[in-house]
Amino acid sequence: MGQPKPLLELGGQTMLERQLRLLRGVCRSVAVVGAPPGLPALGVPVWADELPGRGPLGGIYTGLKHSRTGYNLLLGCDLPFMETRFLRFLARLAIQEQADVTVPQTGDRCLQPLAAVYRRRARGAIRARLEAGDNKTSSFLHRVRCRVIRWREIARAGFSPRIFANMNTSADYEAMRRMLNHE
Repeated sequence: MGQPKPLLELGGQTMLERQLRLLRGVCRSVAVVGAPPGLPALGVPVWADELPGRGPLGGIYTGLKHSRTGYNLLLGCDLPFMETRFLRFLARLAIQEQADVTVPQTGDRCLQPLAAVYRRRARGAIRARLEAGDNKTSSFLHRVRCRVIRWREIARAGFSPRIFANMNTSADYEAMRRMLNHE
């Protein structure tokens, strides 16, 4: 990307500010994991990665290690079209199902582990995979009770595939900026 995703600006706010706003619409408490240098004061706890360089799975582990709640909604900073309504839908299903991980699936059958709900008790399975040198976010899912929300179910609930559009490159970022400017 060439710059920290949380500090990318879209629609007059940084991605981090946007995601915090979405999370505050669903969660009682919010925190940031693995914040980049130069992060402005946002009035939320900021937790440094417990296992630096281990990617998103290390960040998930850090969030669960510091959390004091049973269910934890994790949201990455690269989903500019995510909606509070979807996060509420996801949280509701997670509590109903009582799975260790409740993770949505996109239309192309990819899991979205950074728009998912994790129970704190999944932390041990995640730590075991990290200790085994495996940083893949899906590597521990078979070791816990996982509820995959299939795309058909998400679409039937009225959500657009666009909520999972993410930014991994500068070209993605520019495309998202253009899309937002045309709305």
